[in-house]
Amino acid sequence: MHTRTALAAGLLLTLAAFAAAEPPKVTVRTVRYDGLTDAIKAAKGKVLVVDFWADYCIPCKREFPRLVALHQKRADDGFAAISVSLDDPADEATPAKVKKFLDARQATFANFILDEKPEVWQAKLKVDGPPCVYVFNRKGELVQKYSDDVNYAEIEKLVDKLLKE
Repeated sequence: MHTRTALAAGLLLTLAAFAAAEPPKVTVRTVRYDGLTDAIKAAKGKVLVVDFWADYCIPCKREFPRLVALHQKRADDGFAAISVSLDDPADEATPAKVKKFLDARQATFANFILDEKPEVWQAKLKVDGPPCVYVFNRKGELVQKYSDDVNYAEIEKLVDKLLKE
């Protein structure tokens, strides 16, 4: 009887410790294009999805939870995710707006606000605007670029394939 009571007490203490643990925090950093490039290079060795989005982009916001789900499902398998807000960094409301969106979706991976004028990122990414998703293999090589029509079901299949390589 004492063993059962001790086990129950131990289980309750363990559950209380888990309940008291803070959930992972969502962080957002503002970076220039070079800083973003450094973050992408730092993920070498992992399969990486970089999702360029903006608050004004309805398809971006609709698909974003699928990026979060993919991260939660595959992070332990060598997968990494980076989200990059293309919202206007000169707008004082941008950091709070971006953080609120990411917090609501529990985006606990690397999140950035790109501090560049649209002409710069449009030229570098070769897109007019979001959505835009890049998928890199473990070697850090760009495997696929999705723009306009971003389909996370297709992206997840590609990620699964790359994780096996």
